[in-house]
Amino acid sequence: MKHLFLFLCLTFSFKAFAQFPTLSEKAEVSIITVGPGANLYDCFGHSAFRIQDPDLGLDKAYNYGTYDFSEGNFVGKFSMGVAEYKLSAYPFINFYNNYVQENRWLTEQVLNLSLEEKQTIFNALETNHLPQNQSYRYDPFFDNCATRMRDIVKGALGNTIIYHNDHLTERSTIRSLVDENSYNHPWVDFGIDIALGNIIDKEATPSEYMYLPDYVLAAYANATIQRNGRPIPAVKRTTKLYESDFYEKDQGKTSPTIIITIIAVILIMLTVKDYIQQKRSRFMDFGVLFVTGLLGAFLLFLWFATYHATTVNNLNILWAFAPNLVVAFFVLKREPAKWVRVYVRFLFILLISMLFIWLARIQVYNTAMIPLMTFLAIRYGFLWQKGLAKD
Repeated sequence: MKHLFLFLCLTFSFKAFAQFPTLSEKAEVSIITVGPGANLYDCFGHSAFRIQDPDLGLDKAYNYGTYDFSEGNFVGKFSMGVAEYKLSAYPFINFYNNYVQENRWLTEQVLNLSLEEKQTIFNALETNHLPQNQSYRYDPFFDNCATRMRDIVKGALGNTIIYHNDHLTERSTIRSLVDENSYNHPWVDFGIDIALGNIIDKEATPSEYMYLPDYVLAAYANATIQRNGRPIPAVKRTTKLYESDFYEKDQGKTSPTIIITIIAVILIMLTVKDYIQQKRSRFMDFGVLFVTGLLGAFLLFLWFATYHATTVNNLNILWAFAPNLVVAFFVLKREPAKWVRVYVRFLFILLISMLFIWLARIQVYNTAMIPLMTFLAIRYGFLWQKGLAKD
């Protein structure tokens, strides 16, 4: 409803201030889907509109995925959830050549629209492209280049367009959809799983699938438009403009699970050594608590101090526990206070609660958490039972 309201406001509020060309009968409105690329920010693909009208000499791409880097501090703004992306409109040949050079596939779906519907979408895009309307608050899951393909068309056609769900053969969460598309960026996937809360663990609605360009492509291929009381296909022609599957092949990158397992095994061996020798590696304990506490403080920052919709309710704070940042300095002492042992027992209980949370799928953790949780449980158990125990 938010996007529909925005569409209506933009369509009617600026009508008096801008006059747009009248499209001819030969005009076409298309959705362009671009495959994944080499970079981190490309791994989910891309979507854009294309408007063609040979009588007007018009062939433009309308790209909601651009950012003006001259504004500076992109990383900071993105981290805070306040990055504003822009709608750019430029010759489609430039758009096409850019992605062909990046060796990313492009597929065009020409929508099966009446002239009036084409004009409505064209007016909406041109209105969005006015200087005062170009920017929008980007959200990677709920308002991005792909969701705009859904919202603009839905705003123009209303209930006459119906997105059928036959192509959705499995029930997925937003988190599992991220996993599905980031297999060539396993460390990114690991970071996302740590940074985002359990909001993305609920079952995604058919509409929410469309935050991903692949599912926009599939949704329109399976959609119909009510025309004169009967349904017609929403897409009248699909063309593969450029084919390449290079970035969709598994590149065999090292998994975080492997690296963390190796580190966890080494630390567990050191813990066994401490147990046998009846001593405590104080600096290891300091490092474990300091790092988990620092990460916990960062997760709380994302939860309470940013505008991201998906970093709240993050139960990773049960192992990345922010108070550890302070307690780390107490475990440096040769004989910490008695309350430190009670505190470590509490950390052990938090790890047990994580297991039940995971099994109940209240929040799904990355598989790399298995060796990490195992090490933490063993270390905290050692500190509770022996390492901090006083004779």
